Amino acid sequence: MPRQRVKAPLSGGQCSVKVGQLVGNYRVEEVIGRGGMGVVFRAVHKDIGRKAAIKALDRDFARDPEFVTRFLNEARAVNLIGHPGLVEIFEFGCLPDETPYIIMEFLSGQSLASRLQKSPRPTLVESLEWCRQVAHAMSAAHEKGIVHRDLKPENIFLVPDPVNASGLRVKILDFGIAKLRPEQSVGGAAMTRAGTTM
Repeated sequence: MPRQRVKAPLSGGQCSVKVGQLVGNYRVEEVIGRGGMGVVFRAVHKDIGRKAAIKALDRDFARDPEFVTRFLNEARAVNLIGHPGLVEIFEFGCLPDETPYIIMEFLSGQSLASRLQKSPRPTLVESLEWCRQVAHAMSAAHEKGIVHRDLKPENIFLVPDPVNASGLRVKILDFGIAKLRPEQSVGGAAMTRAGTTM
């Protein structure tokens, strides 16, 4: 059987979330990242000042039920696992125009991909410690029957942590194409069909 690609809507990168607007109780301050399906913003709670990151789908993807379900399953996967090595999800919702968004923990630090570009290179001790933390978080996911399927240096974030021996704590990002068991998925079925690539 030939491999098939999931057809993504053509996206011009148009997101209905704008700097300055309120999303839930958070005011959007700036764009901090862009992916193939949407935009990530830095935001701050309007009353208590807590920083957060908001991920919102681009308009074209927001109109596709399959991508909206995947987006919601990302939030579900993280909360089902409930591990400190994963970015914390605060809230999921939709704007009045039905654009879905996820409000999550704002992380200060850098991706492992960025760190590997810099000198000096990580020591063996640092590398082993980061691998240990990643393995612990992934083990917690696998115990819940959830497979990340996109683990790479860009999705591993290093956060300063003076309590940790290495001075850094690992946070795993982006469960957008994670595989959940059918009873865990919002759609009630495994999202990726056999022979499909994402």
